[in-house]
Amino acid sequence: MDFKKIIKIISAIIAIAGLIAAAYFAVTKLLAKKEPEYFDDNDFFECDNDIEIVEVKDEPEVEESVKEEPKKKAAPKKKAAKKAKAE
Repeated sequence: MDFKKIIKIISAIIAIAGLIAAAYFAVTKLLAKKEPEYFDDNDFFECDNDIEIVEVKDEPEVEESVKEEPKKKAAPKKKAAKKAKAE
């Protein structure tokens, strides 16, 4: 046997093993039992549950002053002038 034939046999065996491994991972991924993941809030942040309420007495009140002015409708002067010139 020469060296090239041995390399071809080894590469064929590796290719077959790769195909079998890919099929195995695909089947296990598709047929795996789906379980919901539950998280505990304490895993993400620490909470003392001692909330301190601070009241602010000197807060200025915000007054909303909305001035509504009626919008003036512009008369279509240009169109009327063009019609007068056309006639």
